[in-house]
Amino acid sequence: MKTINHEGKIYQVGAVYEFSDDGKTWYVDTLSGTQSKSNYPYSGFKLIRTCEVKAGTITEAPVKLIDGECYQFTDRYDEEHKGFFLAENDRLYCHTGGVVDPSKCTNIKLLTVGEQNENN
Repeated sequence: MKTINHEGKIYQVGAVYEFSDDGKTWYVDTLSGTQSKSNYPYSGFKLIRTCEVKAGTITEAPVKLIDGECYQFTDRYDEEHKGFFLAENDRLYCHTGGVVDPSKCTNIKLLTVGEQNENN
């Protein structure tokens, strides 16, 4: 990553920083460069500081389980199962006889009946 030495400090061009003109309101952006003889030397802002903002994540929303419907899922031991959900107990009942807490499962997918091929 390219760096810039500005007023005794080294900054990373393209890195994420917080910028401000008044020190009260801060904006998160990437540093495009600095200008030595400017009142707004940091990508057009007066002030710069290390970014304290945590990066957000995007994850799949949990499946809303429907009482009595069949699902395929992976348990906490990474074993694949098929079974149905019983809302009364908030549990998945496996075809093998096991009972699983859905909050401990991943890759939960609703099983649907597909069209049968005439050759089957």
